[in-house]
Amino acid sequence: MKKTMFFACILASSFAHSQGLEGIVVEKYYVSDLADSLNADSNGATSPLKVGSVTYRVFADLADGYNFIQMFGNSEHTLKISTTTDFYNDPNNGTVFPQNTSVVNTRKNTTLIDSWLAVGGGASGQMGVLKSEDTDGSIGNAHGVLENADASIGLPINGTGAQDGLMPGTPVIPNSLGLGSSTDIFDQTPGNSFVSNGGAIAALGGVQGVTASNMVLIGQFTTDGVLNFELNIQIGTPVAGGSETYVATNPTAPELSIPSLIYTSPVSNVGVNENILNKESITIFPNPTKNTFNVVVVGLKEQSNNDFYQIQDIKGSVLGKSSLTVTDGKISQQVDISALPNGIYFVTISVAGKNSTHKIIKE
Repeated sequence: MKKTMFFACILASSFAHSQGLEGIVVEKYYVSDLADSLNADSNGATSPLKVGSVTYRVFADLADGYNFIQMFGNSEHTLKISTTTDFYNDPNNGTVFPQNTSVVNTRKNTTLIDSWLAVGGGASGQMGVLKSEDTDGSIGNAHGVLENADASIGLPINGTGAQDGLMPGTPVIPNSLGLGSSTDIFDQTPGNSFVSNGGAIAALGGVQGVTASNMVLIGQFTTDGVLNFELNIQIGTPVAGGSETYVATNPTAPELSIPSLIYTSPVSNVGVNENILNKESITIFPNPTKNTFNVVVVGLKEQSNNDFYQIQDIKGSVLGKSSLTVTDGKISQQVDISALPNGIYFVTISVAGKNSTHKIIKE
């Protein structure tokens, strides 16, 4: 009998079944901070990596001896993976399927939290596992990012005591069947919905997990919104040639269904949206600028004695910080950056504990 233990960062699971698919497990893998956001922006991310974005990993939890064959959609059972905002894609080494991304490149910038689909693999020569089952630590990060140790993610993926959920193995190459351009939202095309009514992501011959729990990583998704999915999965049985098919809704015998094939992430665990200022209320001009720019914020209902703005460079170093004054629900303040060299900077505005970060170009 297999032993499974789920820590606080596991958001969904299921009890054991007599069938081979014991459940879909969603792991809260990482929460992005300001350094990660600045790195993504400076590298030209097509969709911004917002502070508080959550990276989720999705696993098919299989009974002993079973293997993952495919995740599919057809005319009776639509395959859906979506978010209420956009999926984040790393601008340098992001890819639809990660199994061919070298460890050298996986260590770069924000590649480790790129959004993608998988059939077990997380990088070249590396299989995806739960962080709590990772026994070889972390591959690290080459650019000093992805180091947030937010308590809600459990084990960090970089730094002291880190476990990145990657272990040595031999990932198979996914077969993308009939998906066409639907996977583009995981490869530098901004978007929030992956849907298929006639396609599949398959592992020919099947694939098993590399730990005793036999969990197979089938996707990783980074978003500052709510993650939703409806999955349909075929698995192979220990009997040669045997298989079982699980669908999210309306199963017809011999199809099976389990509740965890349908998922909506808890709003309370998604980003820090409640701590972000409404960007529509903020105006920063002129931008680009030569020496000064103005910060105007309107419609403020709250303020504190610690309202401020700060300026950072593209490496995340704080170059200056000053208080802000709210008068009649409005901020209007000029900022002098004449002493800074030309380049890209970021100004973070903080009012009553709520934050908003904006890019400034000095030329």
